[in-house]
Amino acid sequence: MADMLYGFKPNIRGIRQVFKSDGCKAALEDVCIPIADRADAIRVRDRAEYDVYVDTGNYTAIGKVVCGNIDARFDNAENNTILKAR
Repeated sequence: MADMLYGFKPNIRGIRQVFKSDGCKAALEDVCIPIADRADAIRVRDRAEYDVYVDTGNYTAIGKVVCGNIDARFDNAENNTILKAR
């Protein structure tokens, strides 16, 4: 109905291709790497390591900061390190 009113129909396949592209993944890494670095800087446990995870989902690329080891899991659970690093 809306495309009849405005004469515009988005190219969903093209939009998904852009969101899954290498450029989008690189942009997500550019955003996530400083957050992981800040999490490493403010960690309480000495051996905690935070990593960046970028992957392609069904419709778009996904980027997130994750715990790299078990010490990071405990550190994040006790201190909300990733949330504070944002």
